[in-house]
Amino acid sequence: MILPETVLQDLRYGVRMLFRNAGFTAVSVLALALGIGVNTGTFTAYKALVGRSLDARDPGRMVNLTLVLQSGASSFLFSYPDYEAYRDHVRTCSSLIAWSNDQLTLSDAGGIVSERTAAAGSLLGRLGLLPPAASNAEFAGTFLVSENYFSVLGVPPLRGRTFESIASSDLAASPSVLISENYWEKRFAGDPGVLGKTIRLNSVPFTIVGITPHDFVGTSVAVPDFWLPLSLEPLVHPESNRLHDRENLRLRVFGRLAPGVEMRQAEAEMTLLASQLRSLHDPNSELSRPASALISRVSPLPGKLPSSLKFTIVLIMVAAGMVLVVACANVASLQLARATTRQSELSMRLSLGASRGRLVRQLLTESALLGLLAGVIALPCTWAILKAGATVFTQAFPIEVGTIILHVTPDLEVFAYVLAISVFSGVLFGLTPAIESSRSALFSAIKANTGSSPLRSRRLRDILIASQVAVSLVLMIAGSMLTRSALHTLAMPTGYDCKHVVDLDFRFPEGSKYSADRKVAVIQELRTRIAALSGVAAITSARAPDDNNVRSALVSLNGEKPSSSNMQGTLYYTWIQPNYFQTLGVPLLLGTGFQTQTGQPEPSAIVSESAARRLWPGRNPIGHILSLGTNRQFHTKEELVPDGPVWKVIGVAGDTRGVEMDGSDSAQIYLPLPEDRLRDYPILIRTQSEPMLVIRAIDSVMSSVDPDLMSSTSTLEEMLRQTPPFLGSALAAAIAVTVSLFGLLLAAMGIWGTVSYIVVLRTREIGIRMAVGAQKRDVLGLVLRESTFPVLFGLLVGMVLAVGASYLLRGILFGLHTVDGISFVGVSLLFLTIALLAAYPPSRRAMRVDPIVALRYE
Repeated sequence: MILPETVLQDLRYGVRMLFRNAGFTAVSVLALALGIGVNTGTFTAYKALVGRSLDARDPGRMVNLTLVLQSGASSFLFSYPDYEAYRDHVRTCSSLIAWSNDQLTLSDAGGIVSERTAAAGSLLGRLGLLPPAASNAEFAGTFLVSENYFSVLGVPPLRGRTFESIASSDLAASPSVLISENYWEKRFAGDPGVLGKTIRLNSVPFTIVGITPHDFVGTSVAVPDFWLPLSLEPLVHPESNRLHDRENLRLRVFGRLAPGVEMRQAEAEMTLLASQLRSLHDPNSELSRPASALISRVSPLPGKLPSSLKFTIVLIMVAAGMVLVVACANVASLQLARATTRQSELSMRLSLGASRGRLVRQLLTESALLGLLAGVIALPCTWAILKAGATVFTQAFPIEVGTIILHVTPDLEVFAYVLAISVFSGVLFGLTPAIESSRSALFSAIKANTGSSPLRSRRLRDILIASQVAVSLVLMIAGSMLTRSALHTLAMPTGYDCKHVVDLDFRFPEGSKYSADRKVAVIQELRTRIAALSGVAAITSARAPDDNNVRSALVSLNGEKPSSSNMQGTLYYTWIQPNYFQTLGVPLLLGTGFQTQTGQPEPSAIVSESAARRLWPGRNPIGHILSLGTNRQFHTKEELVPDGPVWKVIGVAGDTRGVEMDGSDSAQIYLPLPEDRLRDYPILIRTQSEPMLVIRAIDSVMSSVDPDLMSSTSTLEEMLRQTPPFLGSALAAAIAVTVSLFGLLLAAMGIWGTVSYIVVLRTREIGIRMAVGAQKRDVLGLVLRESTFPVLFGLLVGMVLAVGASYLLRGILFGLHTVDGISFVGVSLLFLTIALLAAYPPSRRAMRVDPIVALRYE
């Protein structure tokens, strides 16, 4: 039985031993603090980004509504008519709220515009990782919410009032908005006169009636600039029918469970209501088929996490755990080296009657104290670093995204996690040295020579060093491969000229001022004026290959509407003008290109080389027919779709690499863009000179043609850096490199500390060697050889493990083999060099041992 008195005695003695060996304690605590800090930071970041709850009173009673469709897909978006039906008929929830986000133009706000656009001030914008915002308009991130939004969340306004306190008739007669405290301070410098101020959103006047609390994000992860009632949405989008269109799915729906109601009861009621709403949907819509409701604990993130994101999170957690393993192995090797100097002490205690278990408990107590001390240091340091990182992360995005809020202040869960991981790491690194030390003490005499370490302990130290090296090498190789993959995505052939083609995207202000005919006239004039600019070689209207707005359709080859029985697969399609291929420099391999609409006798299509091989393997596709079907899934209601006509293939174009870095979107079908739809597509301009010179000239043309037309420009090369695969690959590379550097630092510290301790332990042995004729270079070579052997063994094991790691990462590695020679060989040589540099200073100290002093050692 372990008595409290003996535990206190172990603690007091452990504290004395740690202070007596201050150098050992400092190195051990630093190593452990790094490992614990990396894991604490990972856990805290997970909570802040993924595991967060709603910003609401009693968030545990808030739930999220999702529909599981017949196809197995999950739909977390609802139309406004469906939301009204759920709101008015559900009884298992005391209230339901709806939310959507939008970006509106802001005018008549007064003051000085402090807009931080993607192209100007934000970090990600300067790095070219975000598309540029329109330079001739001020945007405001706006949340469209149901009138009961704030009361259901239980959050009162900081000043003023909310929408629920305003009668519907008064709200319609005097449109009102709420402003966030963050935007109030940022845009209006905290002016108290902002309440009652009239601003214009999408040219419509609104009165500010309230200010929401600081950092209040509601059902999102970012603080908006304004909050707008859903019932007033027709004012800012007069051309849409969103409040009455049952197929317009854009709202997330949340509810607060009624007292005493469980989630399964709410699921049953909402599933019944969903079946009653089926008949009100379009027969072609998947919502017209049976679906079941899924009620889940609420999170700002929509639906379940994608499997790819889950895999990434697991990899990050594993990498952080590997850093902790390196730290524990680091301190364990130091503990083993230090234990050799304590053999006399431990043997003495055994001879005085202490059991071996008592010694193990004492040594584990000292290890646990080291772990707790490291945790105490790691927690505030990690919090400070995360706080600074969260600030940088928030400022990295342009203001139109909103103010992203990351809560990284430690809470009870974080404190419990740090306590658990500190004690666990203390036991993990202390168990093996404690058992080995107590075992050695049983067989050593009280006055045994401690000048040389036992063979068993030396082998165990070598294994621990090799383990550090192997794990750190895996992390470094993974980081190197991810970095090379991210860089390779930009260097891979695209199949088109991305350096000298500019994408001009534009947006018409909403309202009756711009009819369809006027939009076409404005675009025609704009194209004519741009084509006449100096340095412009060609101009066309279409979406660029690396435009994120890709579209796909089912394909059939028998002239019938695509269905599950006759479809040949799903391919990407895009609408283009006849000179598209010439403008982008894409070669036409077979057949002919599109003619003008008057010269095109029938619906014609051009397919890419990959699409031709997939649809007609080994055959000439010219003259074959195909049909496309979208069922308008993932398409807007006003969007041009290829459903209906039977398309005849007239040409084959070269492959292009677009959004997907693995080339899966190279199989493309090109369709002729009608002249009356030019208003919906960006303008692509091929330049003969430096693109920036043409971009500056385009800005002046835009102002002269129509100053109200909002536009943004970027080269296709810049757009490549804004594709999700590249951003994901770059983020993974940044995280992997950061974690691997921590692992490298810990491994170097472990090698340096262990070799330093061993040199001290072997002072007498080294003195004897030098006394009998050994030269200094012989001593240096001996120490370096013995310290390098476990490093080489660890490198060998690490390379084998890295092969398995690279196989797991193959889904996010682009353009690299599973075994990348540069990463494997280059990183291994770098690690070996750093290991030798870490071992060299203590090895050189061994050369300076005085034989006379060494012979008197002990």
